Amino acid sequence: MYEAIGYSHAAATAHPLATKAAISALRRGGGAVDAAIAANAVLSVTEPDSCGLGGDLFALVYHAAARKVSAYAAAGPVGSAFDRTRLPASGPMPQRGPLSVTLPGAVAGWGLLHRDWGKLSWADLLLPAKEIAEQGFPLTSKVAQALREARSFADDAFIAQFLAHGDPAAGELQRSPDLAQTLASLAREGPDWFYRGPFAAALERTLRAGGGSVTAGDMAAFRAQRVEPLAATYRGRQVFVTPPPSQGVTLLLMLALLDGLPAGAAPDDPAGLHLLVEAKRRAYLLRDELLADPVFKPTDWQAILRGPTIDAARADIDPTATRWPSPRLRHGGTTFLCTWDRAGDACAIIQSHYLGVGSGVLVPGFGVHLQNRGAYFSLEDGHPNAIAKGKRTAHTLMASMVLGEDGLETVLGTMGGDGQPQTNVQILRRLVDFGEGLERAVAAPRLRDGFGEPPGLQLEAGLREKGAELAAFGHTVRIGDDLMDGMGHAQAITRSGSGLLRATSDPRGDGIAWAE
Repeated sequence: MYEAIGYSHAAATAHPLATKAAISALRRGGGAVDAAIAANAVLSVTEPDSCGLGGDLFALVYHAAARKVSAYAAAGPVGSAFDRTRLPASGPMPQRGPLSVTLPGAVAGWGLLHRDWGKLSWADLLLPAKEIAEQGFPLTSKVAQALREARSFADDAFIAQFLAHGDPAAGELQRSPDLAQTLASLAREGPDWFYRGPFAAALERTLRAGGGSVTAGDMAAFRAQRVEPLAATYRGRQVFVTPPPSQGVTLLLMLALLDGLPAGAAPDDPAGLHLLVEAKRRAYLLRDELLADPVFKPTDWQAILRGPTIDAARADIDPTATRWPSPRLRHGGTTFLCTWDRAGDACAIIQSHYLGVGSGVLVPGFGVHLQNRGAYFSLEDGHPNAIAKGKRTAHTLMASMVLGEDGLETVLGTMGGDGQPQTNVQILRRLVDFGEGLERAVAAPRLRDGFGEPPGLQLEAGLREKGAELAAFGHTVRIGDDLMDGMGHAQAITRSGSGLLRATSDPRGDGIAWAE
């Protein structure tokens, strides 16, 4: 069983210790945001392959009394020391090292969320993470493998923290004393300490030798933002997502296209799956044409979602054959968590280092390793996501909430890089179109399109029998294993009309859900 049931509050995260921290905060009278911050802080210790203080964050908060969804963006830009001559003239961005590092936004995101919604003290929320970093925690096989793989690109400080005693194994106790001290200082001094104190100066020193762009001045000037979410209608419900530079709009584009198409006879009906893949491919084409930092490229996404662009794209979908090639998409390293409190408020946080453990650069003495979000930029002049000083990259991170007639029904998100919208849409189809229970909707076999070499349509083993029929539509089909890691590790909470909360954590990951 991966589903928990209760009426008061719930949490679902990618690690048992994080879920424990969230539930503890809720039991002590904290709200959904308190619980989410506490859980994310723990994940920054226990999931160093996926997230941490050196990464970015996006969030959604639902306020039950006002029936309103708010969005938060804490994604850091390219720094002021950016020098284009240090990068290749063309081709891909550097994937690791100082040149891939953008300013870490997550801690500022926690601070703004706590300022707006916090009920417990800031220190209370960070101390569980500090204690875990100090006392140690057993590595999961997923994290141990990611740390072993990092040896090929990580810097000396990273290796000293995570690999000094050889290659780590599952079950091995991992301690991070420098990170524990950083969390203690952050708990005592508040989020400004991270951006305007000794850590910011050390970050600049660490990056400078390798041509990194982020300076202490950039850190001091950075602010997380409260922004308006994007929303679209799907089967009579309102689906809210984190707005650009988050790729949440990709999910809305897919849902807007599917909203005018038949769902199929069943969730795994090949005709319905073909339409899903075609909607996905068309949505990703639009994403790649337009998605960028809205400060640099403003786009009226709500007009696109409501206007003739969607109608024309839907009309271009052939129900009998594929019309577009499978685009090449990228993996990522991310964590998603969600919480729900007794007042009916809910919070969704998605937070990441991007690829695996991120850049492989660790700030010595502080235990904080840095994201490589800059690797997602384009080096092509004129590209909407072309790298520039002060610009945030188009972001794979996204969170979603679904509202019905009685208010919030579902909080949902997943890891998975470019594949996140695909995972979300498959779960939402099962919940909304076919009325499946939450546990089944999350655990059911999935597909993903655009991965592999050459990129194609990959099916989990549970969809094996549908492969031949999907190939008949013109798709290049590959059959994988059951519960594949690359299909995403979703977390979700739903609420029924009676007030019953159901929470689940994806069996593909290491997480756990709890409800009371």
